[in-house]
Amino acid sequence: MIKVEDVTYYYPETAEPALRNLNLDIGPGESVCLMGANGSGKSTLARVLAGLTRLTRGRVTVDGIDVADKTKPRRVGMLFQNPDNQMVAVQVEKEIAFALENKACPPAEMDKVVTAALEAFDIVHLRERLTSELSGGEKQLVALASVMVQNPPVLVLDEPDSYLDEPGKKKLEKYLARLKTDNPGLVEIRVTQYPQTARRYPRLIVLDRGVVAADSAPSDIFSDKEFCLRTGLCYDRNFYQAVRADVPLLKNEHIAEKKPDRVLMNCLSFGYREEPVIDNIDLSLDQGEIVGVIGPTGAGKSTLGMLCCGLLKPRLGTVDFYSGANLLSQKPQPGWVSGVFQQPERQFFLSRCIDEITFGPKNFGYELTSDEINGFFKMAGLEAAKFSARDPFSLSVGEKRRLAFAVVLATYASFIVFDEPTSALDREGVGRFIAMAYELKDRGVGLMIISHDGDVIKELTERVIYLPGDGSFRNMSTAELFQSEWHSDVISSPAFNGE
Repeated sequence: MIKVEDVTYYYPETAEPALRNLNLDIGPGESVCLMGANGSGKSTLARVLAGLTRLTRGRVTVDGIDVADKTKPRRVGMLFQNPDNQMVAVQVEKEIAFALENKACPPAEMDKVVTAALEAFDIVHLRERLTSELSGGEKQLVALASVMVQNPPVLVLDEPDSYLDEPGKKKLEKYLARLKTDNPGLVEIRVTQYPQTARRYPRLIVLDRGVVAADSAPSDIFSDKEFCLRTGLCYDRNFYQAVRADVPLLKNEHIAEKKPDRVLMNCLSFGYREEPVIDNIDLSLDQGEIVGVIGPTGAGKSTLGMLCCGLLKPRLGTVDFYSGANLLSQKPQPGWVSGVFQQPERQFFLSRCIDEITFGPKNFGYELTSDEINGFFKMAGLEAAKFSARDPFSLSVGEKRRLAFAVVLATYASFIVFDEPTSALDREGVGRFIAMAYELKDRGVGLMIISHDGDVIKELTERVIYLPGDGSFRNMSTAELFQSEWHSDVISSPAFNGE
């Protein structure tokens, strides 16, 4: 069915190949999972299988037809990690019809196919909605419907649940199961970072630096702890305590004489339209405290983080910064608050990774030393020699997130907002983030962590802010959260280190 023959691929201006002499065979109706560390080649292979990347060497065929042959109908459908990257129309109906229009499908038949797709994925109510107005989960279902109207014999899923909340993940799994039932010959290839997802598949392929490191049943692979540690499928908590020593000493004098030790949000309200997303919220974040923010998609979690960073201006209320009992400012000053976006590539705009790291400090009026730069790269899990000159947009999604960590560390901020920081990270990256968060806490940095990851919330936080989605909020202890009957509807159940 699918044959990968001696495939090698180099990204422009890189010395090491993303894929090297790769060979694979996948039969009709197979369901296969792909795992590996960030930068191991998973997303590159997904794009290669879909015919979206021109190979340096080798070829990929589906039923003997080269996927690079543009004269033949496309036989591989792909669901991207970020559905925004494949949306082409402004309206849901037109998005689903796009591929059919390109095939000159008659209007009457097209309408029937689009209606059937909307019904199959329970999104009839979204038919006339703008794609820009959809939640992440809604976009993912629309993207899946847009792919499946073409009836591809192969479906490639590149971490499709990375930006989904727990209800969204469960809904996606339900529809994927239905697709396999309705189309028994469909080949499904799923890229994931989650061992609990991989365990549901009969076959797991592990990539390591562009080659196949393992190809077997998930239970066989996960039983080899040494192999999992070496390939980034799990992490050693004791080892990663050493990571904490890699953060250069904070130099508070770099930025300002007076820095805040508390953020207070008073009667905070904000909305993108008439209805408020956040309504009359009061909360605080202290120096050296880690607070979790949880809730369903669209509840206002990212909005709250952007209000804290000063990227949004509240309709009502204030965001106040205090030093002791003294009010310093009602808006953040340079070096006070920094943040990592849910989609980190949205905060990159320079041509080299090293320029991204040094840009903020230069704006604050100081130059980073080479030891500092190397330390920030190392703490984020990137080799300075390998990544300094790389274009940030050439990195994998996980590598981009690591770079965003380094960029934020370089600002020496008093408070940091992390929005879904472990999304798209391998297990090694999750462990590294936990170690980094503990080190920042010990050095007096206040952290707001917006996450659906139960492991991260349980491991790092003592209290959480729950946004149910109606504009209100609830401040509770982390212990109280996990004692509730509904916590699994909001965040993933803790399964530390993927065990």
